[in-house]
Formats: sequence, C-alpha cells, structure tokens
Amino acid sequence: MITGVAELLTELEKRELNKAHAHVRYWFRGQSKAGWALQPAVYRDGFGQYMNEADRFKTESHLYQDFRLSSAGIRTGRESDADIYFLQQHYRMPTRLLDWTNNALAALYFVCAEHDGEDGELFVMDAYQLSKIDGIATSRRSVFRDAVKAVADWLSPDGLPEFIFPVRPDHFDRRMSLQRSCFTFHVPKEKVLMPTNYNSVVSLRVSGPHKRKIVRQLSLLGMDHFSVYGDLEHLAKTLTEAYTSQN
Repeated sequence: MITGVAELLTELEKRELNKAHAHVRYWFRGQSKAGWALQPAVYRDGFGQYMNEADRFKTESHLYQDFRLSSAGIRTGRESDADIYFLQQHYRMPTRLLDWTNNALAALYFVCAEHDGEDGELFVMDAYQLSKIDGIATSRRSVFRDAVKAVADWLSPDGLPEFIFPVRPDHFDRRMSLQRSCFTFHVPKEKVLMPTNYNSVVSLRVSGPHKRKIVRQLSLLGMDHFSVYGDLEHLAKTLTEAYTSQN
C-alpha cells in the first residue's frame, strides 16, 4: 500500500527498474479509484458501450472531423492526422488512446488529485514487454499512422491491429510535454488492458486516507496543478490552494 512518496520510491526500487532504456520503457498510469479498468474513453460507460463496433467507429470519425475543423483557428495548421488525434485525447475527447506517462510522480499526482479518501491505483508497465510490434511506436510508425488514418478517412475498424500497442507522441503540445505523455492504443479485439494477461503490468494500491498528505509531499517536490497542466487556470488553482489549504 502506497501511503507517501517514500513508499512509492521503495516499491519502484524493489522492482529494479534499471534495465536498458529504462527512461523510455517504463510507463506509469494513475487512477484515482482502485478497480477502474484500463480502457480508453470510446469503450467506457457514457460513450459507445451500447454501440456495435461499426457505429462506434463512425462516431469516432465524426468526432475527429469536428475537432479538426473546429480547432483549425487555434492550431498551427501543420499538424498531422496523428498529431490531431493526440490532441483530441489530451484535451479529453473520446479516442482509442489511454494516457500513460514516464514520470512516476505525475502518475501519483493523478491518483491523488480526485476522489479524496478513496483508494486509488498506480500502474507500472514495461512498454517494451507489452509491445508486439518490436518496440514502441511513434506517430510516424505505420501501425499507428494507418490506424489513425482509418478514423480520419471514414474507413472501417476491420483494418485495425488485433492487439494493444504502446505509442509515444512528438511532444509538440505544452501539456503533453509537461506530463511526459505516452499512450496505449486499444482495438476491438482487445478493448481493455488486463494486468492479469500481461506480466509487464503491475498494480500498486494507493491509500485513500493518505491522498492529501501525498499531494502536499508532491507539492514540495514541485509536482502540482500548474507543473502538470501549465496553464493559467491551474496556476490560479495552485496559488489559491497554497493560501487556503489548512491540511
């Protein structure tokens, strides 16, 4: 059970995360409620859980096109289809991507930022071991580029891979860079990443009653709302809490 930053460090040291390319291969994900499935938004309650795969995919294409058109005035215009898909995910639109980070403290922040008092869960994954595509994909890798093209061009889910795979974006967006974002791409034949099916994924429980203490510890280490999101809204939130928090 993780009750503080020191306990997380102890757990990570136990697992000897010192293999070659550790800074690239080890990814972390924080979920504020223990027991939530590792699945992207297109398969969660409230989106397309009652849709068949063809209808879900069509809705994804609608979302992609609407986002691309509506955001045109606030983008550079040089973004690829993959870049736009990453932006959709990072600004909380439903996609087939599930967020990870290679910053363990950022993952712990996400565990503790919500659902105060309830146990959360921090996942540690060796993305190299998870991968079935010989390494981690980038936005230029054909397996990812072709999958996004299927969404962008109103094609069919039939052409998607049969397995979940890890993908890293170019950090062209400030928020993605600050959060050191990584993603897993999920497909119809493997909607949920089940830790029981992958030796490369480990779950660590985070104590709900200790979340506020952990948030304070993270703040002392420079991990707060502003350092994670990097915008004025979260700067204001960080400063306000610094002067009003009593615990």
